Amino acid sequence: MTERQFDASGVAEAEPPVDYSALCDEFRCHSTESVAAIREEAVREQRWWRMRELAATRVLDERGRVDDTLAGVDGVSIRDVKTTVATARALEDLPSIAAVAAEGRLSDAQLAQVVKVADASDEHEWAQRAPRWSPADLAQKARELRTPTLEDARARRAARELRTWWDSDQGMLRLRGALPDVDGATFELVLKQIVEGMRPAPGQPWEPWERRGADALMMLVESYRERRTDETTTVPGAHLVVQVPVSGPATVAGIALPDEMVEKLRASARIEPHLVDPDGDLLTIGRTESVVSPKMKRAVLLRDGKCRIDGCDVRGPLDVHHLIPKSWGGTDTIDNLAAVCKGGG
Repeated sequence: MTERQFDASGVAEAEPPVDYSALCDEFRCHSTESVAAIREEAVREQRWWRMRELAATRVLDERGRVDDTLAGVDGVSIRDVKTTVATARALEDLPSIAAVAAEGRLSDAQLAQVVKVADASDEHEWAQRAPRWSPADLAQKARELRTPTLEDARARRAARELRTWWDSDQGMLRLRGALPDVDGATFELVLKQIVEGMRPAPGQPWEPWERRGADALMMLVESYRERRTDETTTVPGAHLVVQVPVSGPATVAGIALPDEMVEKLRASARIEPHLVDPDGDLLTIGRTESVVSPKMKRAVLLRDGKCRIDGCDVRGPLDVHHLIPKSWGGTDTIDNLAAVCKGGG
């Protein structure tokens, strides 16, 4: 690693300006192995400097000198600044992870996630494991360790959106959207089932997945358009795989769910529970469960006719939910079930 020169204040002495083209030409004169070694050293050096930046950020944060204006100074997003501050705060209690990061064995992306996973009791273990984990896997582990609240789930649902706009030049309607947790998993599952069933005629090539996906979306639109406007409809019962870890929240499609939402799914979907170990490896598959039979669901819809929430006249699509949750002593009998629209569920 190159020698660093600092002045009396601890600030590194200025380096001469870099001629990038000349630097590339210089490296072209080296062997591939030599250039790879130079790059590895540069990455380690960069990560060493990142640790100095984090330590300096921690001290400035203690002195109240870090705020959102730092984003403009550094040319980064406010989210990046908040991530840097959170990492700097956490590292002081995670010396083993800090040491591994200073050695250049953790990328900035890995470091930002592992500080969300480790604590003082297990940080030595995570210091050894984290370099072998991708940032995405570490982020997933961090999400799994925190059970979201019902308020978190409501915030996700409040952030749902679907935007459409016309591309007049192409004559196309463009779409962009976002769906929360279970809605997203259900949409993905149903769309995938329709797409995978669109087999071409014998001897004909397969259409690209994207085109079949657009056709599947239109099939759902046509199905809704052709139904009677006065007909009470129900949300199709999705067959969802719910991963249940030994500790931590249950997840659907990798998204952690509040316990209350898992309980609601027992009535509105077929659940296939997968018990997994701390590393996410499958231990056993439980019995697929749907506590409300199709017959009972139809009976509830016929009885209620619309959403049971006061002041709501929505007739569809409807879910069937428990009035008193099972965890509170409620039963699966019809007198404890009610039709509820998606907005009220």
